[in-house]
Amino acid sequence: MKASALVAAVLDKHSRSITLALALLLLAWVMPAFNQSRATYDYLVVFDITQSMNVADYKLGEAPASRLAYAREATRRALRDLPCGSRVGWGAFAEYRTLLLLAPIEVCAHYSDLLASLDKIDGRMRWGEASEVWKGVLWAIRAAKETRGVPNVIFLSDGHEAPPLVTGAHPLFDDVKPGDVRGWLIGVGGYTPQPIPRTNDEGKVVGYWRAEDVMQADASDDGGASREHLSALRERHLRMLAKEVGFDYARLERPASLSEAMRDPRFARPRPVPIDLYWLPVAVALMLLALRFRPDLRIH
Repeated sequence: MKASALVAAVLDKHSRSITLALALLLLAWVMPAFNQSRATYDYLVVFDITQSMNVADYKLGEAPASRLAYAREATRRALRDLPCGSRVGWGAFAEYRTLLLLAPIEVCAHYSDLLASLDKIDGRMRWGEASEVWKGVLWAIRAAKETRGVPNVIFLSDGHEAPPLVTGAHPLFDDVKPGDVRGWLIGVGGYTPQPIPRTNDEGKVVGYWRAEDVMQADASDDGGASREHLSALRERHLRMLAKEVGFDYARLERPASLSEAMRDPRFARPRPVPIDLYWLPVAVALMLLALRFRPDLRIH
């Protein structure tokens, strides 16, 4: 073969590889996304923002952390673990009501928005000093029923009722039935009673609630003197409430506890999720170009 013909053949071969690589890159640019069914999760996450949630009986790293701060951090980490296509929204509980703050939105497309809004949820939003948790859970179920898609509910609370419930008296709503909405009651806090910080409108601690400042129950659960000015996780109360409304119960022992509950397969909802495969032709194109322009390492 003549030298000129050999050069032409080599150039033609290289031109074909470049042309093919460009065609693959063009294909990646116009390639549509494909839908694939995937297990996703829809939640309305409700935070108890009453003053007992300011008790700092957790630690984040080496620093003390309030129950509310720890619950927010656990939620922040749980967002990372949810698959794309899942939807999450925020709610807040104080006094006797749960208010919807943000309707559930898709977690991957709105990840930054969810984190930014999560950071704003704190005790300064509180609109009352009472903490009627039982009613708050019923209001959360109402909110979920009125939300598009009827999300499952995550209700994070220490279960501290203020004023305390009369023994055997459980609020009931005619429009809320067990099983209407599925969800979790997540118990937040330690088992040792702690003083409850008293905060002003700016969220600054101005003291602690004293026994004479709050309504006391006739007797505490262990039969001793009532200590409603102190707060610990009311786990037995939350378990009873969860059973009453058809929820599951878990304690927030570590940040991962919330993520594990939210990704429980029983709460999964199959949903078609767009899957981008543009990276396949891009990878092949890059491989062709790498082969085309690889240096000649032969030793002469």
